[in-house]
Amino acid sequence: MKYDSEWGIDVSQLSVKLRSVELLTGAADELVKQHLTSHGTLIIPLGGHGVLRREQSSVDMEPDHVYACGPQSTFGLEAGGKDELSVCLIRLDLEEAGLECSHYDEEPSKPRPRTMLFEQLDGRMIGPPGHAAALSRSILEHFASGEPMQLWRARLDCEGLLYELMAAGRKERQSGTRGALERVRTYIDAHYNGELVIERLAAIAELSPKYFVDVFKKTYGVSAMDYVAGVRIKHAKMLMLRSDRLLRDIAHEVGYADEFYFSRKFKQHAGMSPSAYMKKRGRKIAAYGSTSLTGYLLALGIVPFAAPLHLKWSRYYYDRYGADIPVHLDAYRQNVYKESNIAMLESAPPELIVCNHDLEQWERDRLSAIAPLFVMPEDRLGWREKLIRLAERLGEEEEAQRWLSQFDEKSLSLREHIEAHAKPLPSRVLTLKLLKNQLYIHNTFCLHNALYDELGLIPAEASVEPQQNFPLTLQQLAGMEADLVLLLVRQDSETLENWAAIKHSTDWMSLPHVVNRQLHQIESNPWREYSPLAMERMLEDMASLLTGNRP
Repeated sequence: MKYDSEWGIDVSQLSVKLRSVELLTGAADELVKQHLTSHGTLIIPLGGHGVLRREQSSVDMEPDHVYACGPQSTFGLEAGGKDELSVCLIRLDLEEAGLECSHYDEEPSKPRPRTMLFEQLDGRMIGPPGHAAALSRSILEHFASGEPMQLWRARLDCEGLLYELMAAGRKERQSGTRGALERVRTYIDAHYNGELVIERLAAIAELSPKYFVDVFKKTYGVSAMDYVAGVRIKHAKMLMLRSDRLLRDIAHEVGYADEFYFSRKFKQHAGMSPSAYMKKRGRKIAAYGSTSLTGYLLALGIVPFAAPLHLKWSRYYYDRYGADIPVHLDAYRQNVYKESNIAMLESAPPELIVCNHDLEQWERDRLSAIAPLFVMPEDRLGWREKLIRLAERLGEEEEAQRWLSQFDEKSLSLREHIEAHAKPLPSRVLTLKLLKNQLYIHNTFCLHNALYDELGLIPAEASVEPQQNFPLTLQQLAGMEADLVLLLVRQDSETLENWAAIKHSTDWMSLPHVVNRQLHQIESNPWREYSPLAMERMLEDMASLLTGNRP
């Protein structure tokens, strides 16, 4: 088989299997929630202003550009500005030499050439102006018809779009702009402690300073000097937490000759002075495995030294604490990349590692060689007891009792608020989950503790114990009595495609719970996380849902 040296696959044998094509329009802050896409996805902006958010970056989308996300990656879309954002989403798999080449035959530990292909196509501009939008509308129109000939035409147009993107990518690499910017970022990452000014960086890219400033900001969504400062502050935080160096030595080591200027830059990025940061972050506790562990540590006033962070699986912590957690462990699907995460902890050893009880023995052995372990009890013990036991290990019993007392006061206040303002107050609650194309009666420790233990609501199916799931048909759902139905839709592309079809079907629209507006969708974050912080956020969500506001 012949392989193109630029793409790493036999491009002459590539063909497309279209999975879905949809037009999305809206002015909501989150037009597409952060979710896992099972298939490769092309995103073509058609109008308005929007931001594409991925695991580690966000970018302002531009007209006449096509953005690409590989299979098994996550992304979300946010509208911005006064006008509605309109985008075309094309989900597809690639086939090569008659064999399906989607993500299913690519193991995480192995090179993923088709995933890499999507990464290389991302952000390409194809012209003339309006061409990308017109081509995507044509694909949408033909695909929506459902007729075999029209579906064939949609696939041919999509293959044409891919060809134009690959041709544009080859032309851009030949011109060197994108590659030059990547060289600059690589240089900054390696030489952050050197003298880095615009003129020097532009010279590395072989671009004029003015053009370099503009194209860097457009490409990465952040100015070159802000990127430099971010890299330096990140390394400064690591030095503060990993060593006993003096502040002036840390400033010099990350590229700042003036200790006071460094302090100002640090405060701009971290929101506090270096000395305050070091005092606050004196303990080096790592959370390994589940993202929920971070919710336990934060309840004790401890920002972890290392923790799994991801825009989809731990977005709440990623947005609020990402800049203050120096070691970002991979949180992809709750710690798929175990070897690389352990290697990061080996290179920056903490004083204690907090982990889940279900680790494999080889993980325990490796982690125990790095630092002492505290293995969290099973969820069936309850989140309160888990918090208390962690607090006892860390010597934070008073902090745990303070947090629990504050939580109990808030829980009581929210319950009273709901009873006073909910019209009507639901007496029977049914919790459901949609996974792929199957509905389940769904009850977890999170749902059970928040809805029934804290808020005093009554389950419509009392026989369903926590951690149980029972398949449910729409006909069965129609016959169930419930005043409130909460639905959790798993955020992956296959489930979302099925959800789009289900919620517009006649059977769904005729459900009594839908007709009477008793059915509400809840978010995976926080409703799938079992931790003190998630529990607090669930109660706030319910108060808002049932009364229209939070007290």
